[in-house]
Amino acid sequence: MIELRVSDARHWTFCPRVIWHREMMALPVKPTGKMELGLEAEAALAKFERRRSARRYGLERAQRRFDVSLESRRLQVRGVCDLVLDVPPMVTTWPTFADGVTGIVPVELQRPRRLFPVDVKRTEGGMARHHAVQLAGYAILLEEQEGLPPGTVDRGFVYLVPSQEVIAVRIDEDLRTAFEKAMADIRTMLRTERFPSQTRHRSFCPECEYVNFCGDVL
Repeated sequence: MIELRVSDARHWTFCPRVIWHREMMALPVKPTGKMELGLEAEAALAKFERRRSARRYGLERAQRRFDVSLESRRLQVRGVCDLVLDVPPMVTTWPTFADGVTGIVPVELQRPRRLFPVDVKRTEGGMARHHAVQLAGYAILLEEQEGLPPGTVDRGFVYLVPSQEVIAVRIDEDLRTAFEKAMADIRTMLRTERFPSQTRHRSFCPECEYVNFCGDVL
Protein backbone atom coordinates (compact mmCIF):
# COMPACT_ATOMS: atom_id res chain seq x y z
CA MET A 1 0.00 0.00 0.00
CA ILE A 2 1.23 3.51 -0.87
CA GLU A 3 2.23 5.44 2.24
CA LEU A 4 0.61 8.87 2.53
CA ARG A 5 0.77 11.88 4.84
CA VAL A 6 -2.01 13.31 6.99
CA SER A 7 -1.64 16.68 5.24
CA ASP A 8 -2.48 14.96 1.93
CA ALA A 9 -6.10 14.82 3.10
CA ARG A 10 -6.21 18.61 3.40
CA HIS A 11 -4.71 19.10 -0.05
CA TRP A 12 -7.03 16.52 -1.59
CA THR A 13 -10.14 18.02 0.01
CA PHE A 14 -9.19 21.53 -1.09
CA CYS A 15 -7.59 20.77 -4.47
CA PRO A 16 -6.72 17.20 -5.54
CA ARG A 17 -4.38 18.47 -8.24
CA VAL A 18 -1.82 19.45 -5.59
CA ILE A 19 -1.27 15.75 -4.89
CA TRP A 20 -1.13 14.98 -8.62
CA HIS A 21 1.53 17.59 -9.35
CA ARG A 22 3.63 16.64 -6.34
CA GLU A 23 3.43 12.85 -6.63
CA MET A 24 2.89 12.17 -10.34
CA MET A 25 4.88 15.07 -11.80
CA ALA A 26 7.45 15.28 -8.98
CA LEU A 27 7.19 19.06 -8.86
CA PRO A 28 8.84 20.78 -5.86
CA VAL A 29 6.84 22.27 -3.01
CA LYS A 30 7.64 25.60 -1.39
CA PRO A 31 9.13 25.22 2.11
CA THR A 32 7.11 26.41 5.11
CA GLY A 33 8.29 28.24 8.20
CA LYS A 34 7.28 25.56 10.71
CA MET A 35 9.60 26.80 13.41
CA GLU A 36 8.17 30.30 13.27
CA LEU A 37 4.63 28.93 13.29
CA GLY A 38 5.40 26.84 16.36
CA LEU A 39 6.62 29.85 18.33
CA GLU A 40 3.57 31.88 17.36
CA ALA A 41 1.25 29.02 18.29
CA GLU A 42 2.87 28.59 21.68
CA ALA A 43 2.34 32.26 22.52
CA ALA A 44 -1.27 32.29 21.33
CA LEU A 45 -2.19 29.07 23.11
CA ALA A 46 -0.71 30.39 26.35
CA LYS A 47 -3.25 33.21 26.14
CA PHE A 48 -6.03 30.81 25.17
CA GLU A 49 -5.38 28.54 28.15
CA ARG A 50 -6.02 31.45 30.53
CA ARG A 51 -9.54 31.94 29.23
CA ARG A 52 -12.64 30.43 30.80
CA SER A 53 -13.29 28.37 27.66
CA ALA A 54 -9.96 26.60 28.14
CA ARG A 55 -10.89 25.46 31.63
CA ARG A 56 -13.87 23.63 30.17
CA TYR A 57 -11.41 21.22 28.57
CA GLY A 58 -8.99 21.17 31.49
CA LEU A 59 -6.29 22.67 29.30
CA GLU A 60 -4.73 24.66 32.12
CA ARG A 61 -3.22 21.33 33.25
CA ALA A 62 -2.23 20.10 29.81
CA GLN A 63 1.26 18.97 28.91
CA ARG A 64 2.38 20.47 25.59
CA ARG A 65 3.98 18.10 23.12
CA PHE A 66 5.25 19.86 20.01
CA ASP A 67 5.91 18.27 16.60
CA VAL A 68 4.46 14.88 17.55
CA SER A 69 5.27 12.17 15.00
CA LEU A 70 2.29 9.90 14.34
CA GLU A 71 1.77 6.76 12.29
CA SER A 72 -1.09 4.42 11.39
CA ARG A 73 -0.04 1.01 10.15
CA ARG A 74 -3.67 0.21 9.38
CA LEU A 75 -4.03 3.19 7.03
CA GLN A 76 -0.35 3.42 6.03
CA VAL A 77 -0.36 7.11 6.89
CA ARG A 78 2.22 9.24 8.69
CA GLY A 79 2.10 12.78 9.99
CA VAL A 80 3.59 15.32 12.37
CA CYS A 81 1.04 17.15 14.50
CA ASP A 82 2.14 20.68 15.37
CA LEU A 83 1.03 20.34 18.98
CA VAL A 84 -0.74 17.79 21.18
CA LEU A 85 -2.30 18.95 24.44
CA ASP A 86 -2.15 16.01 26.85
CA VAL A 87 -4.51 16.50 29.80
CA PRO A 88 -3.87 14.00 32.63
CA PRO A 89 -6.69 12.15 34.43
CA MET A 90 -8.44 14.31 36.99
CA VAL A 91 -10.66 13.77 40.02
CA THR A 92 -13.17 16.51 40.81
CA THR A 93 -15.68 16.80 43.62
CA TRP A 94 -19.37 17.59 43.15
CA PRO A 95 -21.04 19.64 44.40
CA THR A 96 -18.50 22.29 45.15
CA PHE A 97 -18.87 25.06 47.68
CA ALA A 98 -19.34 27.50 44.79
CA ASP A 99 -22.45 25.60 43.64
CA GLY A 100 -24.29 26.83 46.74
CA VAL A 101 -25.77 23.36 47.36
CA THR A 102 -26.03 22.05 50.93
CA GLY A 103 -27.19 18.80 52.51
CA ILE A 104 -25.67 16.58 49.80
CA VAL A 105 -22.76 14.24 50.35
CA PRO A 106 -20.02 15.22 47.86
CA VAL A 107 -19.05 12.62 45.27
CA GLU A 108 -15.83 12.23 43.34
CA LEU A 109 -16.01 12.44 39.56
CA GLN A 110 -13.33 10.68 37.54
CA ARG A 111 -12.21 12.38 34.33
CA PRO A 112 -10.00 10.25 32.06
CA ARG A 113 -6.90 11.41 30.26
CA ARG A 114 -7.73 13.54 27.22
CA LEU A 115 -5.71 14.34 24.10
CA PHE A 116 -6.28 17.34 21.85
CA PRO A 117 -4.46 17.72 18.51
CA VAL A 118 -3.67 21.30 17.50
CA ASP A 119 -2.95 22.24 13.89
CA VAL A 120 -1.33 25.58 13.02
CA LYS A 121 -2.45 27.25 9.80
CA ARG A 122 -1.05 30.41 8.27
CA THR A 123 -4.12 31.69 6.47
CA GLU A 124 -6.28 34.80 6.37
CA GLY A 125 -9.25 32.99 4.86
CA GLY A 126 -10.52 31.50 8.10
CA MET A 127 -10.95 27.83 8.90
CA ALA A 128 -12.57 25.55 6.34
CA ARG A 129 -13.58 21.91 6.06
CA HIS A 130 -10.23 20.78 4.64
CA HIS A 131 -8.54 21.97 7.84
CA ALA A 132 -11.00 19.98 9.94
CA VAL A 133 -10.46 16.84 7.83
CA GLN A 134 -6.71 17.03 8.42
CA LEU A 135 -7.31 17.50 12.16
CA ALA A 136 -9.48 14.37 12.15
CA GLY A 137 -6.55 12.49 10.65
CA TYR A 138 -4.34 13.50 13.54
CA ALA A 139 -7.05 12.37 15.96
CA ILE A 140 -7.27 8.94 14.32
CA LEU A 141 -3.50 8.48 14.37
CA LEU A 142 -3.27 9.68 17.96
CA GLU A 143 -5.82 7.10 19.05
CA GLU A 144 -4.07 4.27 17.25
CA GLN A 145 -0.61 5.24 18.49
CA GLU A 146 -1.77 5.68 22.09
CA GLY A 147 -3.89 2.52 22.06
CA LEU A 148 -7.15 4.40 22.67
CA PRO A 149 -10.61 3.31 21.47
CA PRO A 150 -11.87 5.03 18.30
CA GLY A 151 -13.74 8.22 19.12
CA THR A 152 -11.72 8.95 22.26
CA VAL A 153 -10.06 12.02 20.74
CA ASP A 154 -13.27 13.92 20.01
CA ARG A 155 -11.99 17.50 20.04
CA GLY A 156 -9.11 19.37 18.48
CA PHE A 157 -8.06 22.94 17.76
CA VAL A 158 -7.00 24.89 14.69
CA TYR A 159 -4.80 27.90 15.37
CA LEU A 160 -4.96 30.53 12.63
CA VAL A 161 -2.01 32.79 11.94
CA PRO A 162 -1.82 35.80 11.88
CA SER A 163 -5.24 36.43 13.50
CA GLN A 164 -4.22 34.37 16.58
CA GLU A 165 -7.67 32.79 16.56
CA VAL A 166 -8.02 29.38 18.20
CA ILE A 167 -10.99 27.39 16.90
CA ALA A 168 -12.32 24.31 18.68
CA VAL A 169 -13.34 21.53 16.29
CA ARG A 170 -15.61 18.61 17.15
CA ILE A 171 -14.07 15.55 15.50
CA ASP A 172 -17.14 13.55 14.60
CA GLU A 173 -17.76 10.45 12.48
CA ASP A 174 -18.32 12.55 9.37
CA LEU A 175 -14.83 14.06 9.55
CA ARG A 176 -13.25 10.69 10.30
CA THR A 177 -14.97 9.12 7.32
CA ALA A 178 -13.94 12.04 5.11
CA PHE A 179 -10.30 11.58 6.10
CA GLU A 180 -10.21 7.86 5.39
CA LYS A 181 -12.09 8.35 2.10
CA ALA A 182 -9.55 11.00 1.04
CA MET A 183 -6.74 8.51 1.66
CA ALA A 184 -8.52 5.86 -0.42
CA ASP A 185 -9.31 8.31 -3.24
CA ILE A 186 -5.69 9.51 -3.40
CA ARG A 187 -4.44 5.94 -3.75
CA THR A 188 -6.99 5.30 -6.51
CA MET A 189 -5.79 8.40 -8.36
CA LEU A 190 -2.14 7.37 -8.06
CA ARG A 191 -2.89 3.81 -9.13
CA THR A 192 -5.04 4.72 -12.15
CA GLU A 193 -3.00 7.84 -13.05
CA ARG A 194 -6.22 9.73 -13.75
CA PHE A 195 -5.83 13.52 -13.73
CA PRO A 196 -8.22 14.89 -11.08
CA SER A 197 -10.78 17.63 -11.49
CA GLN A 198 -9.97 21.25 -10.71
CA THR A 199 -10.70 22.75 -7.32
CA ARG A 200 -14.01 24.42 -6.51
CA HIS A 201 -12.05 27.20 -4.81
CA ARG A 202 -10.90 28.84 -8.01
CA SER A 203 -10.22 32.23 -6.40
CA PHE A 204 -7.14 30.72 -4.71
CA CYS A 205 -5.61 29.40 -7.94
CA PRO A 206 -3.51 32.51 -8.78
CA GLU A 207 -1.64 32.07 -5.47
CA CYS A 208 -0.91 28.38 -5.99
CA GLU A 209 2.66 27.29 -6.74
CA TYR A 210 1.28 24.89 -9.38
CA VAL A 211 -0.93 27.39 -11.21
CA ASN A 212 1.30 27.36 -14.31
CA PHE A 213 0.69 23.62 -14.67
CA CYS A 214 -3.12 23.93 -14.69
CA GLY A 215 -4.02 25.51 -18.00
CA ASP A 216 -7.78 25.27 -17.45
CA VAL A 217 -8.13 27.36 -14.28
CA LEU A 218 -7.15 30.87 -15.45
